[in-house]
Parts: sequence; C-alpha cells; structure tokens
Amino acid sequence: MRRVWYSYLISLVTQGSFVHGFLLGGSVALFGRLTHVAAITGNLLQLPLSSVPNYAWHALSAALSGGEVLTALVTILLVGLSVSALVRLLVVINHHRHEMAV
Repeated sequence: MRRVWYSYLISLVTQGSFVHGFLLGGSVALFGRLTHVAAITGNLLQLPLSSVPNYAWHALSAALSGGEVLTALVTILLVGLSVSALVRLLVVINHHRHEMAV
C-alpha cells in the first residue's frame, strides 16, 4: 500500500502545475521578505495609470543599479510566473467554453 501512495505522491509532484504553483508561492514569499509591499502599493496608487509601466521599469533598473540583483530577479520571476498562470487559466477557460458549445 505504501508503494501506491508513493506513486500517487510522485505523480502529483511531477505535474507542471504543482511545480508552477510551488515556484509562484515561493517567489511571492521571497518578494514579501525582500521588499516593503505596503510602500510599493502606496506609491503605485499615487501614480496615474498611464505612468505605471514607466515607474515599474525605473524601479527595476534602480534595484539593479543599486546592487539588489536578488530583488530584481524575484520580481521578474514573479511577473513571468503570474503571466504564465493567467495564460494557462485562459487556455483552460477557452477549452471549456468550446466543450460546452458542442
């Protein structure tokens, strides 16, 4: 019976969604430890919406030039994983819509 549970656990861990979620959760936790999220949110809320990408680019380049390479890498990883998760979600929703229409 133990072999069955081991194979079940291995099948869960080897799925791409598990690895994706594990990396996303880890990057969120690390981002929270490396940055002051409340200050970032406050600064973003004071900006007009059209200048948010420019602010993000300058903040990222300032972090890189200030020697905060880990913060910049975690931010890039977090954004990339979030976009990837949204794309996966949209693909699944689109697939289910087409199944329901048939």
